Order: sequence, then C-alpha cells, then structure tokens
Amino acid sequence: MVLDDLAPSQKLNRTTIVPFVVVALVAAASVAPFLYLVTISLLPSTTGGFGALWGRLFSTVPVATYLVNSGIVSGGATLIVLIVSCMAGYGFSKLRFFGSNAVLLAIIACISVPLATTIIPNYFNFARAGGVGTFWGPIVMYAAGATPFATVLMSNFFRGIPDELVESAVMDGATYWQIFTAIMARLAMPALMTVGVLSFLDTWNDLLVGLLFLPDPEMRTISVGIAALQGVRSTNIEMILTGSLLSAIPPIIAFLLFEKYLVAGITAGISK
Repeated sequence: MVLDDLAPSQKLNRTTIVPFVVVALVAAASVAPFLYLVTISLLPSTTGGFGALWGRLFSTVPVATYLVNSGIVSGGATLIVLIVSCMAGYGFSKLRFFGSNAVLLAIIACISVPLATTIIPNYFNFARAGGVGTFWGPIVMYAAGATPFATVLMSNFFRGIPDELVESAVMDGATYWQIFTAIMARLAMPALMTVGVLSFLDTWNDLLVGLLFLPDPEMRTISVGIAALQGVRSTNIEMILTGSLLSAIPPIIAFLLFEKYLVAGITAGISK
C-alpha cells in the first residue's frame, strides 16, 4: 500500500502535526514548573516526613489571614473594574458624545503605561489621602491599572451589538439606563467574565502594590506574605516554593472554572 492509497484521514498532515508538536512543547514547558512545585512540597523535607513542609508553612505563616486579605483586595478591585468598564464601554459604543473618540484613544494610551512607572507618585498621593495601610488604597490602584484594557474590551464588545436594538428599545419607551441594565449588561456576560478573571488573576499575583501599600504584617496579601518568608523566619527555599504553590492554587481554580468564558470573551472583544 502506498501513501497515496490511504484515506485522507490516514495521511500524515504536516500542517497539523507541526503546530500540535509546538503547542505540546510549550504546554509541557508551562506545566513543568508547577509539577516541580508539587513534587518539592510533597517530598520528605530535611526536618520531617511527607507533607512536613505544609505543616511548617501553616505554623509559620498566617495563611488563612493572607488568603482573606488577597480575596478582599482582588475581589474589591475586580468589582470596581467590572462596573466601571461595563458602563464606560456601553457609553463609548452606544452613547457617543462630542470628543468620545479622543477620550477612548486616551484610555487606550493608558494601557501602554506600566503600573510600576506610576507607583512612586501614586504612593505619596495615597499616603496623603490615607490610602496606605488600608485595603481601599491597593484596591483603587489595582482597579485603575486594569480598567483601561477592560474598557477597551467592553467597548469593542458593545460595538458588535446592533444599534437598532438600542433604538428599538428607546422607541418602546425604555431609558438608556434601563437598556443598559436589562439588555446590554446581560448580553455582555461573556465579556464581563473575561474582564473579571483577568483582573482577579492580575491582582492576586501582584507583589509590588501590596508590598508598598500594606506595610502592616497582618494586612499582607498571600503573595507578599510568602515573599516575606525569605527574610523573616526562614530562608528555606523548599518552604518558599510550597507557599508559592499555595498562592497559585486559587488563580488556577478560577481559570479552570471560567476558561470557556475567558476564551469566548477575548475572542468576542477582539473580533468585534
């Protein structure tokens, strides 16, 4: 039997195999560090048996407190981003006003500004306003950093919804606010899921803002708390890696739960 006699499904498709191999290699390289963390955390340590690192971590670090703090900061910032970006995206796409395009371009330009470049002046501004040492300071900082991209994504999504839908609702006597809450916000759920997951992951994994804006050890986020292990009670790299694994579990769970919404929302926001 020669290769030409094989059915099309039996033939080797190089255009399919090569991308598959590349994706497989990239996936393996991405999963390898996580598997390494799991292996290190479960192997017997020099001072105990299996799982001893987890016991030492929970006895050394107030893990529950740090997780709650991270949840407060990440959840608060995500909620603000969802509300502001959804309303702003609706306004820029369906309630156009004089200069709206210029304002949107300015928001797009803000995406290119790294958060680290504004951290020092913002720190002093928030310190004067009482935002350092309180949860609302980092919440506002994280929300301000994530809102420009979220607004652009939501604006692109709403632009894909026909204007006739809004005009028809207005002719039926609905106000623009009623149209937003009853129609637009519900249609935007896939995009909102995307914005929420991205904002949550970005806030949860950040170290710089939490380190500067929450100096009180009792108010540390999990990322800051794990990083502080290196210079406080222990320099055991194995325990630090175990803490890093613990810090990565909530974002991984969030990603797995909302993966389909994440992909659908990004695709809709970009394609439209």
